[in-house]
Amino acid sequence: MLTLFRDRSFQFLLFAAAILFAYREWITQSAPIHLFFDEAYYYGWSQSLDWGYYSKPPMVAWLIRLTTDLFGSSEWAIKLASPLLYSITSLILFSIGQRLHSTRAGLYAGLLFLTMPLVSFNSLFITTDAPLLFFWTLALLLFLKAQQSNQWVVWMAAGIVGGLGLLSKYTFILFPAGFLVYAAISKEGRELLANPRFWVACGIAILLLLPNLWWNYQHDFISFQHTAEISQQSESSFSIVRLIEFLATQLAVVGPVSALALFASTFMLKRVKGTKLLWAIFIPIFLVISFQALSARANINWGAPAYITGVLLVAILLSLRNSHKILTLTVSINLLLMIGFYHYTSIQKGLGFEPTPKNNPYSRIQGWYELSNEIAPSLAQYPELIVASESRKVAAYFGFYRDPKNLNARALDLDNHIKSHYELLYPVSNEPEASFLFLSERMDAKSLERYFNQAVHLDYKKVTVMKGLERQVYVTLVRGFKDDN
Repeated sequence: MLTLFRDRSFQFLLFAAAILFAYREWITQSAPIHLFFDEAYYYGWSQSLDWGYYSKPPMVAWLIRLTTDLFGSSEWAIKLASPLLYSITSLILFSIGQRLHSTRAGLYAGLLFLTMPLVSFNSLFITTDAPLLFFWTLALLLFLKAQQSNQWVVWMAAGIVGGLGLLSKYTFILFPAGFLVYAAISKEGRELLANPRFWVACGIAILLLLPNLWWNYQHDFISFQHTAEISQQSESSFSIVRLIEFLATQLAVVGPVSALALFASTFMLKRVKGTKLLWAIFIPIFLVISFQALSARANINWGAPAYITGVLLVAILLSLRNSHKILTLTVSINLLLMIGFYHYTSIQKGLGFEPTPKNNPYSRIQGWYELSNEIAPSLAQYPELIVASESRKVAAYFGFYRDPKNLNARALDLDNHIKSHYELLYPVSNEPEASFLFLSERMDAKSLERYFNQAVHLDYKKVTVMKGLERQVYVTLVRGFKDDN
């Protein structure tokens, strides 16, 4: 470890990671980058620690709990684990690149990952991708070390990290699938699968996942139901156009030059030592997500873990060909895209373009903080009442921005189908005699009379965010849930 810190290339990468981390933290706090409603939602989870939640494994909530216990419940503290984990991941990539090929490859991989557009974007928000990519990369490093040393302690560490990866995002299950492909294409892979210590490591990972599986069993496997629903597998048909659109968006995930270099590496790295394992891990997840895009739909970030090995392949290619200029071009373009995104609002204003929801990438998070200030006096009149809503977004935002915070908002289920953690654990039907402060973008007192014995209008506020975008909320005092709906 001390030798690593004496390495000038590692020192340079560490410096670059520290500078970008500080820059991203400055952007988060100075812009400021307010919470996306999922982040407010996850923060609510973090205050009731558990082994599982409606749509995700628990790691994202655990991380938020850690950072907010240390630094308070401000928005930057909620987001903190994201840029921190991405920075550390780049340093782990250095070690993998150095181990597989060369110090130069390790440096290139770290720099490519640090500046990857998806990483730049996600560093402003806490999502499940940050721990997923961190544990994915750390697991890869530990498996490489275990394969070389065959020491029990390293195998066990790899298993523990694999379990933590599974507790971060269920996509991690594709990581061990890569080793099956590795066995199919290489002698080393077959030897790995013949090693009982490899299977012990896999067993440790599954053991760590068992509490989450038990939680899901207790809640009718709700997380897996949700995953199936967002995939829309049963309602969709094959679409080449959708697949092409997904593949095109990957240019915005890994960066345009990196994507082209990755494509070129399929022809230029066929016999390069150490690349078989990288391809074996890259191929399964990329094919699975591409098939998902073809047959149903796939979000732009679903293939993100593939680019851990993807940037390593690009780094090895560039280092082999001594392509320092291409690396500089790649990183420069990625940095320009990052700066353009981080300062988009200022650039747009400087160029005289009027912001609209279609041309402003921050529009989805804007206006909620201001709207919460507008209704604060109405909520303050009833400090003892809990917030309720039919909308996860409304419940998360106004529950977080309320003073004091109201994190376990009650949910009105309009269609008898659970669609959020609020509906799973805190439906208004559990408290039929209670009173609530009902907040909604569209449901006023009159429409709520169908669901409650009493609905009294308290307030209505609207804020104009930009041309074509307004936020509004109705505040209604409701009493007595009608259970005959």
